[in-house]
Amino acid sequence: MKRTLLVVLVAAAALSFLPAVSSAKRIAPLAIRFSPLPERVATADAVVAGKVTSFEDKTVSAEPFAGAKEKAEFQIAVIKIEDAVLGAKGLTHVKVGTVKPPEGKPIIRPGGYGPPRLTVDQEGIFFLQKHPTESFYVLQGANSVINKASNDNFDKQLARAKECAKLLADPKAGLKSKEAEDRALTASMLVIRYRTPIPGQTKTERIDAEESKSILTALAGGDWTKGNALEDLNPQWGFNRLGLTDKDGWNWQPEPGKPVGPNDFADAAKAWLKGHADSYRIERYVSDKKDEKKDK
Repeated sequence: MKRTLLVVLVAAAALSFLPAVSSAKRIAPLAIRFSPLPERVATADAVVAGKVTSFEDKTVSAEPFAGAKEKAEFQIAVIKIEDAVLGAKGLTHVKVGTVKPPEGKPIIRPGGYGPPRLTVDQEGIFFLQKHPTESFYVLQGANSVINKASNDNFDKQLARAKECAKLLADPKAGLKSKEAEDRALTASMLVIRYRTPIPGQTKTERIDAEESKSILTALAGGDWTKGNALEDLNPQWGFNRLGLTDKDGWNWQPEPGKPVGPNDFADAAKAWLKGHADSYRIERYVSDKKDEKKDK
């Protein structure tokens, strides 16, 4: 079991450092993907630490995800909140729906494996998304729960989640932090939030020009030499999520016959970020039902 987990983590970490290339050359992602804690915070509508206290007697019939053609039966878990990390201020409990598998088969959301099952008395950190039509939340996916049981790093992970949530709660302050690593982490999480579509989001719109410049500048100023970890992000993680192509002036390729240096890609990426901070505008995914804002 430990060996399997190690292989998954190592493979995912290696994938995160693959150079960003054009969409025509992009390698299809693995079905199972390791998500660092800051990424899970960035893509969540709410993050809570607490305990599953019960399940409601009745199930709720609803779409398993936005755009689904058929409805599914949701079992509703009630989680008592011990720490409202993100998006749950003032709440004491939160309801989380998990799809009841038909005939014992798992429900697979677009983009990967389905979320884990919840059990009564389960304690942990829960990364949640709002259901598209109902009042309850759903789990993000396979990495949407950090269990407290037999986890010596739980307190450290909770503290890190709170640090990430604090940066996202006031991103302007995070991008202007005195610490370069806080600026880079804030920038990476914002890029991940803006550039990660959920079902029902295929359109994009440009973000504010000043914010876009601040994000690119912060990414360029981060520490690109560190490796990714469960609780951290290398700025390259955020850079790769920009999805740059030839049209953006980015098509880095190793020179034929020349060994690739350990910093060649990072140096080229940082040069692009600095050179395009004033002209490039990050685009974020928005709901298909949302009217596109005209860029004046």
